[in-house]
Amino acid sequence: MGTRFRLFVQPPFEDARSSPEIVEVSSPLGSLTAGPADDRMYVVEPVGKTCRYGVNRGPLGTPYIYLPPWTGKILEPAAPGGCGNFDHFRPSMPGFEAAHVFGCVRFTLDVWERYLGQPLVWHFRDHYDRLQITILPQWDNAQYGYGFLEVGSQFEKDGRILPFSLDFDVIAHEVGHAIIFSVLGVPRPGTEYAEYLGFQEAFSDCVSLIAAMHFPSVIDNVLAETRGNLYLANRLARFSEFSPHRQIRSANNKRTMTEFARGWKDEHELSQPLTGAIFDILVDIFHESLVGRGLISRAIEDLADIAEFDPVAEAPVQQAFDRAFARNSDGFVEALLDARDITGTYLAETLWTLAPDFLDYGDVARTMLAIDQAESGGEFTRIISRNFKQRAIGELHAGVHVKGGEHRSHVLSARTLLPIDYLALPKMNYREKFLLSRLITGQ
Repeated sequence: MGTRFRLFVQPPFEDARSSPEIVEVSSPLGSLTAGPADDRMYVVEPVGKTCRYGVNRGPLGTPYIYLPPWTGKILEPAAPGGCGNFDHFRPSMPGFEAAHVFGCVRFTLDVWERYLGQPLVWHFRDHYDRLQITILPQWDNAQYGYGFLEVGSQFEKDGRILPFSLDFDVIAHEVGHAIIFSVLGVPRPGTEYAEYLGFQEAFSDCVSLIAAMHFPSVIDNVLAETRGNLYLANRLARFSEFSPHRQIRSANNKRTMTEFARGWKDEHELSQPLTGAIFDILVDIFHESLVGRGLISRAIEDLADIAEFDPVAEAPVQQAFDRAFARNSDGFVEALLDARDITGTYLAETLWTLAPDFLDYGDVARTMLAIDQAESGGEFTRIISRNFKQRAIGELHAGVHVKGGEHRSHVLSARTLLPIDYLALPKMNYREKFLLSRLITGQ
């Protein structure tokens, strides 16, 4: 038996009707200790921690690298119930956020370790045995880095504080970065193409999307809203974006590399052509599965492709999907789960095959085509080729990095930081070291 948690699929501050669902993760019942914690990761809620992990400046202005562990005071850890589960924690209770963020990380890893074919080996294993998951409420971002996954809060103009520890999309997205670094690795200095940064964001968005599709309620709600016409705006295609302004980005987008050939400002925007192509591949595989099951005709599938670009075709396509879904809703569920698992498998296999140095979107497209050939004999080659070509992926590449997106960029973030990087920083004097030691422990 696994261990139960209560998880929000949609955070309560985005949907007032949202309530946490009880899920069972793979952690054997009784294996988790207070934190929650196990032999691979643990949660801490620091008291007095004012700085995020990464590169910060000391009391006298000298830059320094700040990495785990936190050695100061912490709030009382969330302890398992009498049977070893954590589903006794409710949203209003102390410890719920800690249990929630751990459950989200473990749930996402469960999904993707199945696609990857093995447990994830942390990319920081040379220095840390476990991932420290830190809740830092006063910080307006979230990040994964060397030995840590840290979540803050969104600060609204009306005074509300929206904790990312309750946002499954944000947490799963950061787990996506952990997967990339642990499987793909960190680029060597001087080999990091702009499209590697976009790939980080696109793949992490897809990690979140496919993990969310493992909640039965998400599949049921998406199909109830769309009747299988996934090009309609729905919760499956939305991602929460943070710091410093909350935005809604859509996987169902029309952006192409043409927009970025002369330059780019923000890797989140640069990621959208790749995210959109992968989303379209998932939808087209879903449509092929519907046709193969006899749930829609080939003519309707072709019309759905036209409706993606021609609004005149939208109404007849939706009417056809409405009728087909009413006849066999269970068949639609099975087809969508098949498309989810094929896409997840192809992405995982692509990740195993790629290398981080000089990676660009064309590498992703060519690798996914090779994976399809190996997995299915090329069953989805036409779908994959067409969707990457529509985005000019592999044909056009990102231009120079121009000013304007620095406030949201991760180009110089803690994600690619390594402990040895401290050698490149100036040295602190004794007084600043003393002041800093008191500052970071809250003493």
